[in-house]
Amino acid sequence: MVYHEIQKKGEKTYNYLVKTVREGKKWSKVRKYIGGGHIPKDKLKEEKVKFESEIQKTSYMSEEQKEAIDNIRLMFDAYLKKGGKSGIQNFKEWFFTELTYNSNAIEGTSLSKRDTSLIINEGIVPKNASLREVNEAKNHKAALDFLLEYDGDINEKLILKIHSIILGNMDNQNAGTYRKVPVFIYGFDIKFPHFSEVPRLIKNLINWYKSNKKSMHPFELAALFSAKFVSIHPFIDGNGRCSRLLMNYILKKNAYPEINIYVKDRNNYLKSVRKANDKKYDMLVDFLFRTLKKNYNFLKDL
Repeated sequence: MVYHEIQKKGEKTYNYLVKTVREGKKWSKVRKYIGGGHIPKDKLKEEKVKFESEIQKTSYMSEEQKEAIDNIRLMFDAYLKKGGKSGIQNFKEWFFTELTYNSNAIEGTSLSKRDTSLIINEGIVPKNASLREVNEAKNHKAALDFLLEYDGDINEKLILKIHSIILGNMDNQNAGTYRKVPVFIYGFDIKFPHFSEVPRLIKNLINWYKSNKKSMHPFELAALFSAKFVSIHPFIDGNGRCSRLLMNYILKKNAYPEINIYVKDRNNYLKSVRKANDKKYDMLVDFLFRTLKKNYNFLKDL
């Protein structure tokens, strides 16, 4: 049963919904912040219904998919050990280039993969590259490098830091800051939450992550986190890139291979994200599973 918990800190009042759930043999409390001050009964009832729906323990992965992902993880670990320090460095440079090129291309950059490599690996700016495209490439690589050294967990500070890197030298006014206006996606009739709701929704997302990170398969956890993040659309720009970086950080933190979503699969990816925006996650999880298999298909040749 969901109950209403009120916490007071000084003169401020904070409202939470709490439910005790069973995870295997253990019981734990799932908590959701629903705002400050007084909350009317009708609003409280509505929030309780939504909360019950959100914490349903439904898996969007089959046991066969979980086994296949775990096998990829084992083969990838063996590949890295076999390649040694030089092999790891070579793979990192190649994969980071792939991630930077594809993630930015999904968002509309016209840079080729070769031009992206020149910018982030050799410091050479191609003649046909715009200043924004150059910064997009450099910023994405800088975010990857930051996450490579970061050893903390997912939190609000990290989210804002990643966004500040992504928009650095392009939109310093909005970099690392939640949006203060409505946002829209051209060609799609999608309504995102009001900007005043963003801080609360991000806190709820982080609480959801903390409540599920020990019980949910890391691949599913990463996929759903990225989808829930995009459905909030907390920033004026850079939401897609941030969502994919955070998704891959969750995978890396749990020692799973990262996912590179190919720009050639952009339409299918966006379709699955649109479905996920309506809390229908099956298509996205399956899409990411198939993408992961394509990413690491080379492991079969070992």
